[in-house]
Amino acid sequence: MQWQGIKIPVVALALVIALAAFFGSHWLYKSLSFEEPLKKELDANKLVTGYTIEDSGAGQYQVSVAMKKTGNLMLAYRQIDDAVKEVMGGKQYRIKLADQRDEQLTEQYYQGHFAVYEALVRGNFREMAGELSKLAERAGVESKVYVDENNIYWQMSHGQHYLYEVIPRPLSGAGPGNAGSGGR
Repeated sequence: MQWQGIKIPVVALALVIALAAFFGSHWLYKSLSFEEPLKKELDANKLVTGYTIEDSGAGQYQVSVAMKKTGNLMLAYRQIDDAVKEVMGGKQYRIKLADQRDEQLTEQYYQGHFAVYEALVRGNFREMAGELSKLAERAGVESKVYVDENNIYWQMSHGQHYLYEVIPRPLSGAGPGNAGSGGR
């Protein structure tokens, strides 16, 4: 079959081969450049129980991480963030933590998140920590809050259930979680 001297099956076959080569090389590049090294880093972390790496579009990746219960969310998150940042280089990413929250922990989060966001605006982190402690004590929930230059880390536990929230702090110049890291 020809159309004005052009063999249509040959053109179609060439197009299919070109597309396969393009998508195959793109997959190979992603796999070798950061996905496999990132998987090795996350597999080596004893607190990580599972993870997924997704291209969320616009050049940003979402790394969803399921973690075991930890005594210090800030240190655990920083380990994960440092490993991801090292492998990803300049690529934009967001870390989302999976936890094992129950209804009571979720309710405490909704009651306390007002104090967290007020602290982001006013800078009253000690008041925030005190308010969250009072809420947790009244509910019979264990609560810990950590603050660093990039995030507020709030962890709560109730029996076998636990809730992890990492709230980015907007900073001048760097933005929340610089290099696209941070988030829940």
